[in-house]
Amino acid sequence: MTKVEFFCKIKLYFYTFEDLQLEMTDITDNKLMITKPQINNKEIIIALIILLSRIPFIFNSLGQDLDGWREVYSGKILSEYHIYNVSRFPGYPFPEFVFSLFYKQPYWYLNSLSILFTMGACIFFYRILEYFKVSLSFLLAVSLSFIPIIYLNSTVVMDYNWSLFFMLGSLYFILIKKKWAAVIFFGLMISCRLNNAIFLPAFTFIAYFQLGKNLKETIIFSVLLVLSAIFFFLPVIVRYEGDFLHSYGTESVSLFSLFSLSTLYVYGAIGTLGILASLVMQFFTDRFKNIQLLLKDYFIVFCFLMIFINFIFFVKFPLESGYLIPSIPFILIILQRILSDKLMKFALFSLLISPFLIHINTKKVHIKGSIFMNENYEDQELQYCKILIQKIKSTPENSVIHVGNFYEQLVLMGNFDFKKVKLINNLSQENIKSIKKGEKKLYYLETPNSDEENEKTHLFDEFGILLYPKFELAR
Repeated sequence: MTKVEFFCKIKLYFYTFEDLQLEMTDITDNKLMITKPQINNKEIIIALIILLSRIPFIFNSLGQDLDGWREVYSGKILSEYHIYNVSRFPGYPFPEFVFSLFYKQPYWYLNSLSILFTMGACIFFYRILEYFKVSLSFLLAVSLSFIPIIYLNSTVVMDYNWSLFFMLGSLYFILIKKKWAAVIFFGLMISCRLNNAIFLPAFTFIAYFQLGKNLKETIIFSVLLVLSAIFFFLPVIVRYEGDFLHSYGTESVSLFSLFSLSTLYVYGAIGTLGILASLVMQFFTDRFKNIQLLLKDYFIVFCFLMIFINFIFFVKFPLESGYLIPSIPFILIILQRILSDKLMKFALFSLLISPFLIHINTKKVHIKGSIFMNENYEDQELQYCKILIQKIKSTPENSVIHVGNFYEQLVLMGNFDFKKVKLINNLSQENIKSIKKGEKKLYYLETPNSDEENEKTHLFDEFGILLYPKFELAR
């Protein structure tokens, strides 16, 4: 696909997005007004800002996170062999099926899918803010896309922003009483990331108020949400016969790690400081005079509920900062309600520049922001894989090469002749027998997978030949 065709598809996306919106319901002075929302100039500007600010960063790689490569590889297997294997448990069927259509496309094309979902998420966020007549709605919607963790995931193939699009879409359709659209979007949200099922109570809560506090209708709607989630997750349920809820927890982490993962790695150093400074200044001026009124607003209660549920889940599974993305729009809404417009603008400006300046990790403070540091990390990983590919192609034909976690990325990058090259990420009993009999040589990389298997079989110690040292990211 040429770049001209790509931009034409983006234009087509806006028309498709507009067609999804049939009627908008708003309550004003207890009267029901029905309007037909159009893609307005501000929404076009939001989309263009997101697109133009991402283009420089989508050509490098599919991302440093190997999970993104696994999803594309899962799509490749589905397309070529008509076999559905999840990229990792518990399964991510929607992106995996989408990538089965596009896995042959270049990096920029695949990454641009995340740009489109980020555009849609921010436009839905803008419409939600407009529905409640929130001031600074345009600036809030633009700033959402520049929060470092969201910016980063809009330039790679990871599914966080895909899920955010469906989540905000489902919420918006609940607000305008488009129940079937809300149900479908909720199911697709779960199909992107199963862990978002934790938000069902919050969505039931907001639906209760939007459906006129009709308990029966709310229960029916909640059941439909569950059925939609099951339907769109059905490929995983059927393929693995229900055995997909594997534990993916982690050992306990320190409070400092939790703090850094939930602040610096989400909002960036400048963004975090900007938000904290705004809150401090607000406290010493008006002392949050409006905070007592917040809990009287059911939508604000919904926002707090979303934030609370998301944070509790993150404390239980503090694997990646991206797990906190669902709560970010609602944190912005809460901040807008408790900060003056002047201080809110200051906080939003800090978020707008945060991806580009100052990145702090455990080892060093960098002047460059997280988006530039991520490009550097991607370059390191790509260079490592390119060296590996050359070494793999120079091994004897009767070799078994255990590449562990890098399997999917190497397969997608390497263009291997698998009649000559035997790449694996786990040792089968057949491989173990062949290696022990001396029929095949075992080459391996130092990866968590190889370390785990070596503890069980000691095969790498006895028969293994180290192909290349483990990958260590220079931070």
